[in-house]
Amino acid sequence: MRIFMTGASGYIGNAVAEKAVGQGHTVVGLARSEASQQKLQEIGVTPLPGDLESLDLLTRAAADSDVVLHLGFVHEFHRPYDELLAIDIAAIRAMGQGIAGTGKPLIMTSGTGVTEPDSNGGETNEESPITETPLKARVAAEQAALELASIGVRPIVMRLAPYVYGRGGSVFVPALLKAAIANGVSPYVGDGTQLTSSADVDAAAELYLLAAEKAEAGSIFNCTTETDIQLRDLAEAIGTAAGVPAKSVSHEEAQKLVVPFIATFLEISNRGSSEKARHVLGWNPQPKRGLLEDITNGSYREVAASLSVHA
Repeated sequence: MRIFMTGASGYIGNAVAEKAVGQGHTVVGLARSEASQQKLQEIGVTPLPGDLESLDLLTRAAADSDVVLHLGFVHEFHRPYDELLAIDIAAIRAMGQGIAGTGKPLIMTSGTGVTEPDSNGGETNEESPITETPLKARVAAEQAALELASIGVRPIVMRLAPYVYGRGGSVFVPALLKAAIANGVSPYVGDGTQLTSSADVDAAAELYLLAAEKAEAGSIFNCTTETDIQLRDLAEAIGTAAGVPAKSVSHEEAQKLVVPFIATFLEISNRGSSEKARHVLGWNPQPKRGLLEDITNGSYREVAASLSVHA
């Protein structure tokens, strides 16, 4: 297959692209910088210079492909989120136009945080009610993708766990390590007994490709490999790796210690079950380590050491 990807030079996208190339697919990746282009070339991906606001380019690139994987996002969180969301939605629609009437898949990326946590602390699924928190905004991008079914596209939504981990990368884990080292504490909110979810990045990459091959139009899948990580235990693992104590803080303190968007996930339950992906697509993830072990005794040890040196 010929796959067009946004976000191919990013953390999760790079794992997906690498796995797709390994399976013999031809991958073209959007790249907005020379550094990104070089990174893609090193793993056998053909870079396409441009960004998520290059709408005509996105339409043409999608039209030339068998599969569209959308993992890119403008991570400029100093800008109003509505602006970033509008860019994302316009990009989704532009790529959809490129494959209109073909039945080809377009997989967009969302998060399990868009659903309301279960009131009894249980797992949620793809049919669970949408949250009323600010995380609800992401649903607008999901809907923009799902609406493409009306023009003959096979849209699929991938909802990732908040803590995608492995290979010493991710957004959340390095950010929490950096904040812990800078502040001298690893925070959790309240008693930290809320449970959260994670997903091994290589397992997530496998799921994207399985969904492109097998998923029906309009499908939504949670991507999680663990759903029982206590937030206090997470803070303690971060603290162990960073060499600082874990500490209970208030909501307001957490917002000051960590980037506000990430701080949100230090106090909410997030237990998106991946049973649907396992049953429908035959996904069988086999992570080498869980999130906490990878932080304290795996791929994040060097990350923490590097951050400490530069602190």
